[in-house]
This record gives sequence, structure tokens and C-alpha cells, in this order.
Amino acid sequence: MKFQENTEVVDNEYFNNIPNEDKQEGSTSEEEEKKQRKLKHNAKNFIRVGDNYYKIVYRPNKDKSLYKDYLKLNKGTIIDDHTHGIIKYIPKYDDFCMVASHVNYQQVINGFYNEYSELKHKPKNGNCDTILAVINHVFGEHYFDFALDYLQLLYLNPYQRLPILLLESQEKNTGKSTFANVVYKIFQDNAIKIGNNDLQSDFNSVWVKRLAIIVDETSLEKKGITQMLKRFSTETGKVTVNEKNKAQTEVDFFGKFIFISNEEGKALFIERGDPRWAVFKVPTFAERGTKDDPLIDEKIDAEIPAFLHFLNQRRYKYSHQSRMYFDPSVYQTAQLQLYYNNSISKVAQYIKKLIIDTFDLYPKEDIIKLGIADIMEELKPELRTIEREGVRSALEKELNKAPQPRTHYTLFSRKNIESNHLHYPTTNGQNKVHYTFSRFEAETWKSTNGDF
Repeated sequence: MKFQENTEVVDNEYFNNIPNEDKQEGSTSEEEEKKQRKLKHNAKNFIRVGDNYYKIVYRPNKDKSLYKDYLKLNKGTIIDDHTHGIIKYIPKYDDFCMVASHVNYQQVINGFYNEYSELKHKPKNGNCDTILAVINHVFGEHYFDFALDYLQLLYLNPYQRLPILLLESQEKNTGKSTFANVVYKIFQDNAIKIGNNDLQSDFNSVWVKRLAIIVDETSLEKKGITQMLKRFSTETGKVTVNEKNKAQTEVDFFGKFIFISNEEGKALFIERGDPRWAVFKVPTFAERGTKDDPLIDEKIDAEIPAFLHFLNQRRYKYSHQSRMYFDPSVYQTAQLQLYYNNSISKVAQYIKKLIIDTFDLYPKEDIIKLGIADIMEELKPELRTIEREGVRSALEKELNKAPQPRTHYTLFSRKNIESNHLHYPTTNGQNKVHYTFSRFEAETWKSTNGDF
């Protein structure tokens, strides 16, 4: 890993307007000018914010990438390293601020130092076919415009709330991480790659001020994590910044989460009908009929200016329809439906399987009716501790089934016909409240449920 001294110019106007000190006794004009130039140069690595001094550093991440950070230093330490003369060249600001912008960036705003980083890429007309091919491979033709709108909003309107992206596939080397790298390379210090532990930690300072928060190898099934993500993804005000051994502060949160996972259908806990999530199954290169490109990183780097120019010129495909910008129907994928189905309780899942199996065993029936006691009896071998209220809740709250009035009905029993294939259903002798299921409903569950 290559490290280099930070030579970022904090405020050119500030440095250009500082006159050189009068030459000291016994020194030549040339020596003194050389000394002052060196102090000015070194001072560019520091800022004073309020009463505190900071060094602008690039801290190594666990994946050996570098991200911009501010290292608090004592004034005496800076003097020890660079002599007292450097202090007058260090620019001074009232406080930090965080104002995200990519097309009208300002480092200093009304005397406040902007922690958001300016993009080093400058839009330029050119070819960006490699980046477009990556997006098309990951999202497919049907969701290609959604992905472009997403990136365009990220670039031109960073404060717009957007759906949480989850890209997943069991297979490796599919290109999902390549898309994450495109985002990471475009937004540079305003993007960060973190792991599951970083997201679950009490200390969020490493990611809470970033625009793009990329979580690799995601496996976060705890409901508490999902609730936190939901809260942050729709946040419009300030959130608390927790940093180890430092007092809590607040910052406007505008981050967008991008998750990468090999855990298909179970990387995160996603509640049924939650519109905050956009989940995509990424195909292999063979499935798309393309080949892995060993030079793709270099091509992406070269094409970013042209891609930003493309985003500047492009018209949005979709209009603003919800708090996550898009109408949720735009990104309703089969993979998201898989999460919706998996989010229901174990009881609800077993009821679904019971209904599907029953229709398979009675191929001539288009409607079956079951009471709560019937379902409990059918599921006893699989759910030994099943309770009446649990069945009722699963039926009415999770499967959206309404109880039907008391009536006599024919009981089609999976258990009976499996134990005796000659079993013949008979009309139930009791007048029961029941629930009605259709064959069409069962076929729909079967097509979207995956493996039970």
C-alpha cells in the first residue's frame, strides 16, 4: 500500500494572501524565502477549527483503501514538528459544517470548514461504455434506467432520500462488487466500505458522515439492525455521531446504503411490504453471455469523467413519486418478493406450505376451507407447540385472510390422505368459522416462495 504526504490545498486564497516574514538576522533572502515556502507548504496539511488544531490525514481502512479524516493535534506538537513559524500559516475557521455538493462545491462556507470532500473528477465528454455495461449487467435492461436515475440523483441531488440497495447472488465473481466499486470510485472520500461489525458497533463516526455507505459480505438478520437502517434511510434531520473517547455530536444525515451479499434471501431482515428496499439478484457473467474483464478497474477509472458528463446531460426516466423518490413499483423485483415471503413467521410459512400441499393432493379442487382447529391439527407433526392465537395472527395479520361466517364445509386433509391414499373427504359436522383459500392463491405462493 502506497502512502504519501497529504498536499491538499485547504484554501488557496488564504495562503496566497499571507506575506512572507521579514528575513531574520544572519539569514539570506533566498534562505528565508525557502524556509517560508516550506512552512506554507506544510501548513496546508493543517486547519484550526475554533480553538482546536487538526491534521488532514488519509486513514487506512481494513481493505487497505484510504479515507479522509481529521486528526486532532495539540498546538505544541505541530510547533515541535515544524517550528513556531508554521502557526500563522494554518487557516482558521469558526467550526465544521457538512454541506454535500458535487457540481457547486464550496470548501469554506461563511467561515465554516466543509467536511464534505470535493470530487477530484471533472466531467468531460467522452466514452463511458464500460461503466454502462457494468450497470446493465448488474441490474438488467428492465431496471437499467432505475439504476441510472439512482446514480444521477446521488450525483446531482445528494440530499434526496433513495431506496436501500441490496445486490446479492450465491455465486462469486458476478460483478456486484464491481458496481459497488464504481460508486466508491466516483464519490471518493464521500464513500466508504465497511463490514457487518462496523454497522453493528455503537460507534458510527466512521460512516455516518458519508454519502455512499457500502457494506460488503452482508449478513445482518437481526431486526434491530433493520430498524436502525430504516430509521437512517428516511431521516430528514440530525443524527447522533458516536465516536470512541469523544463527546457525542450531531450531523445532518444524507447517507445511502448499498449492501453486497452472497446470502440470497436472508442477508437482512426485510419486513413484508416495506418500500425502503430495492433488492436485485445479480447474474453470473456466463448467464449474461459476457466475460470477466481483468482490466475493468483501470477502464472504470478512465471513464468516470465521461460518466459524470453523461449524468449531467441525461434526463431522468422516473419522476419524484415518494419519499424514497421512486414509486415502489419501479423496483419490485422477484428477489425483493422472496424477502417479503421469508419475513413472515414460521407458523405463516407452514400454513402456506399446508395449503400448497393440499391443493397438490386434491387436484380437482379450486377452493378449500379450513378452520383454526383444522390447521392446528394438520400442523401438529411439524409445530408441536402451535397455539390457537398464533395461527389466528398468522392468518389474519400476515396472510391477510379474513374469517368467514360459520358454515358446514368439506374438510380436505393433507394428513389424512397422506396416511391413507384411499381417504375420502367428508362434510365437517360442526358449524365453524373458517378461512377460504383458492388454488390461484396457492400457485402464486408456490411461484414466489422459493424453498420451504
